[in-house]
Amino acid sequence: MVHYIRFLQPPRVTRSKKDGIHALLSTLLTITTDLGDAFYPGDSCVHCAIFNGTTMRSLGMARWMPGMRVMKIEAKVPLDFLRLRARFLFTCNELFEIDALQIERLPNIISAWTEEFSHLDDLDSDTTVRRFRVPDGRALEICEENGDSMARHIWDGGVVLAAWLMDWTESGQGRDIPFTVLELGTGCGTVGLAFGIRSDCRLLLTDVDDDALTYARQNARRSQDTFNSVWECVALDWSEPGRLKLDRPLDFIIASECIYNPDSIPDLVRTMSSLVRQSNGLKEGSPPPQIIVSTKVRHSSEAAFFDLMKQSNYDAKQHISVPIPDQYRGSIGQDLEVVHIYIFEKHIESVSSGEK
Repeated sequence: MVHYIRFLQPPRVTRSKKDGIHALLSTLLTITTDLGDAFYPGDSCVHCAIFNGTTMRSLGMARWMPGMRVMKIEAKVPLDFLRLRARFLFTCNELFEIDALQIERLPNIISAWTEEFSHLDDLDSDTTVRRFRVPDGRALEICEENGDSMARHIWDGGVVLAAWLMDWTESGQGRDIPFTVLELGTGCGTVGLAFGIRSDCRLLLTDVDDDALTYARQNARRSQDTFNSVWECVALDWSEPGRLKLDRPLDFIIASECIYNPDSIPDLVRTMSSLVRQSNGLKEGSPPPQIIVSTKVRHSSEAAFFDLMKQSNYDAKQHISVPIPDQYRGSIGQDLEVVHIYIFEKHIESVSSGEK
């Protein structure tokens, strides 16, 4: 499984009373899973650096050992690096490279960045930034909450689906007309914004959690200089899907890690069906939107989603299994965990007959 460097105590920088050319950086961090339910069981070096514009300065490293749950880092920071906009990086990549958003290059441990700051008092204590390099060299930045909310963190299934989209040859990259893409349960917006970098899109990012939408908006704004896609964030409760009115047909409906809660699965499938019916009714003869779903199976009750999709006349056109990089599991001979990606399409006869 992928692991994540997370801040337990946000980075703090204090001026040294004894040293007039350095400040002291301190933080507590951990290396854990997307849900924070297990710690990294191997050993790894965590490197700390400060970036100032295009200049990087290594501040040292600490060693994460098997059995650890928390790591304390303290380092001296040259004051010269704090006079312009700067940001800190904590990574297990000794080359300090931005994490690659490509299936074959996904990191075992995802790095943690701070927001940029120009004054010590501006160092944000509430958020962590994940930075990913896409194949054409551009960067996708996703800001997530430091707290315990699952809705405002990135998940393995979202990271893997975002990386898979970068190599997806059927996404029509380069076509003249932008896609219209709606994401259900967008959270921080990782997958939708990755789609927006991959192809020009009109993105509709939806979630029931207002705070999650705040993060999605923030991440979309920071992506505006990276892509040509336009975006909108909208609240959507799956128990009331009819409240969302589409103004144009959809090309894709995407959902990542949305079937882990069996109680919400019936509403999710009804919402997908409602969106497909609306989309089909907006332009006669237009193909039904494809539905792309990713999940890392967490319990057997998720099977209810696939049963309901079949009952609602959706076919799984494709099923792709993507092993998650995990150097530790590989070294001890354990099977890698897998993210499953499904592409569903509505039966053509069901669409034409107005099946409900």
